[in-house]
Amino acid sequence: MKITCVQENLQKALAHTSRIIPSRSSLPILENVLFSTDQGRLKVSATDLELGINYWVGAKIEEDGSLALPSRLTTEFISNIKEDKVSIKSQGVDVSIEGEKYNATIKGIESEDYPLIPDITKDFIFSVSTKDLQTAISQVAFSSAADNARPVLSGVYFSFDKDTLKMAATDSYRLAEKTIKVVKGEKVAKNFIVPSRAIMELGKLLKDSGDKVEVCFDGNQVLFSLGSIHLVSRLIDGQYPNYTQIIPTDFESEIEVDKEELFTVCKVASLFARESANSIKINIKPDKNKEGVGILAITGQGNQIGESTSKITVKALGKELEVSFNAKYILDVLPNILEKKIKLKLAGKINPCLIQGDGKQDYTYVIMPLRA
Repeated sequence: MKITCVQENLQKALAHTSRIIPSRSSLPILENVLFSTDQGRLKVSATDLELGINYWVGAKIEEDGSLALPSRLTTEFISNIKEDKVSIKSQGVDVSIEGEKYNATIKGIESEDYPLIPDITKDFIFSVSTKDLQTAISQVAFSSAADNARPVLSGVYFSFDKDTLKMAATDSYRLAEKTIKVVKGEKVAKNFIVPSRAIMELGKLLKDSGDKVEVCFDGNQVLFSLGSIHLVSRLIDGQYPNYTQIIPTDFESEIEVDKEELFTVCKVASLFARESANSIKINIKPDKNKEGVGILAITGQGNQIGESTSKITVKALGKELEVSFNAKYILDVLPNILEKKIKLKLAGKINPCLIQGDGKQDYTYVIMPLRA
């Protein structure tokens, strides 16, 4: 193999691929990154057998070839040198990387020993806007379960139907659902569950992609094609719960409040709720003398440290109600709602609460109350 490429482009490819490489693995070969020439470009590949990335870099190819190199050393070397271009040449398993000022020889491994990232047969394909997918990931992925006690909850649920895609995640205490338009797709219903780790990695890769993302699904794997970047992930096997049945439709109290103001009062209350499992009390009290106006009081209390109550004027409908929630679940979602005004709709002391922006109703967030 003998190639020349722009150092900055190679650095970017290594930064993305190296993130999925395990620092310690029962298969030491997985701690390497694969360099290979592919149709006039350099392909940089990495996998942990569950998740794989192929990243193509423009290059001048003088001699085709492939070799696996230690990921950490190669990535750190390329990221620290200041060169316009670098030349990469292999001789046996030794690889020389040279620029005008820097050069190094790195011991590699024969590429035949490196696991192949599987091809997707493209049984089912659709395309979505990169911007829409980025927004959906930021609004949904954080609600997935952090452990594998119930594997299906550790992923993000994709439900495709005609010209819309719904993405949802829940850890059984909260639920987030986002609906986005499909740019191009087959007119059939499909659904699958993608591991949250893959979705979070996809969110980082989208920053370097074009306007559209092509999604290919073949039964047990999914491919996200971002132009010169491909991310392949195994899917989670199992039946996703029918989460729509917990989304409330009838409410006892509703308020509309400024997002930044709500974040601040919840944050202040949470400072006093650390020893009580982040439990804060939300009290809604409509003004009997002014229709549509009320007071929202949020209290945080710790037996050993004291308590805090903040009150703000809000738009309010319904009856007076006091409910306890995990402050973290509210603070997590507010930065991800695009609108400046927030609607909280409460279905009672023991029923789920619905949180949405006051604009387009394509994003739904539901949290379960805490028992007092």
